[in-house]
Amino acid sequence: MSLEQRYSAVVEYDGTEFYGFQLQAQARTVQGEIEKCLKQVTQCTIRISAAGRTDAGVHATGQVVAFNVAWKHSLADLQRAINANLPADIVFSELKWVSTPDFHPRFSAISRTYQYHILNQPWPSAIQRRYAYHVDRPLNVNLMRQASQLLVGSRDFASFGKPPQGSNTVRQITEVDWQIKGDGHLIFRITANAFLYRMVRKIVATLVQVGLGTIPLASLVEILEARDLNSSAPPAPACGLYLVKVTYPENLR
Repeated sequence: MSLEQRYSAVVEYDGTEFYGFQLQAQARTVQGEIEKCLKQVTQCTIRISAAGRTDAGVHATGQVVAFNVAWKHSLADLQRAINANLPADIVFSELKWVSTPDFHPRFSAISRTYQYHILNQPWPSAIQRRYAYHVDRPLNVNLMRQASQLLVGSRDFASFGKPPQGSNTVRQITEVDWQIKGDGHLIFRITANAFLYRMVRKIVATLVQVGLGTIPLASLVEILEARDLNSSAPPAPACGLYLVKVTYPENLR
C-alpha cells in the first residue's frame, strides 16, 4: 500500500463563474471543484489548503494549493489525471512533491504578488469585460505611479482592508509597478508579505481616483493615516484582479 505524500500545485483559474475560492456548501467554488476532482481521481476524500482565498470573480495564474494523497503512479500521471477531470476554467499548471511535511501554502509563504488589469478607453470591450476594469475617462498614469510609491514599505493599511483574523493591519509592500500595454491596457503589479481583505482592490480604486484627479496626490498620505476604511475608495471590481505569484523560502520550493 502506498504511503501518503504531500504535493503542492500551482493553479490557474478563471474566477468568473466561481463564488470565490473557499468551499461553500451551496455554491460553485474553486476549492470545491478541485476537491471533487481529487476524489474522482484518487477515490479518497482530500482537503486542500491554499495560499489565498480569492473572492468571487477574482482570477489566478499563480495560486498555490497543497494536499496529501497516497498515489502509486508517476507525478506526471497524477497531473494529467487531475487536469483531465477538472472543469475547463481550472488548470494545475505545475505539480510537485513537497519534501517538508508541514508545508502550508499560506503560512509558509513569504510574499504574494497580484496584478490588476484596467482597460482605459472610451468604450468597453465585449471580450475583456470579465478580465479587466473598464475606466472610460483618461487616467494620469504618472500621478498614479507617484501615488503608488507612497504605499511602499511597512505601513498600517487599516484604511484599505480588514485582516482575515486578529486585528493587525500592518503589511509590508515591497513592489509596486504600473505597465502600459497599449490600447489603454494598464497593469498594476503589487507584492507584499501579505494582504488584508480587499486591500488590493481598494488600493487600485483609490489610485484610479488619483489618476482621474478626484483625489489629490497628497491626500493619499492622509488616507493612510486615517486608518478608516471609509476614507479610501470602494473596492475596484473583482474581474480585474489576478493572483499571479506566491513566493516561498528556497528550502520549501
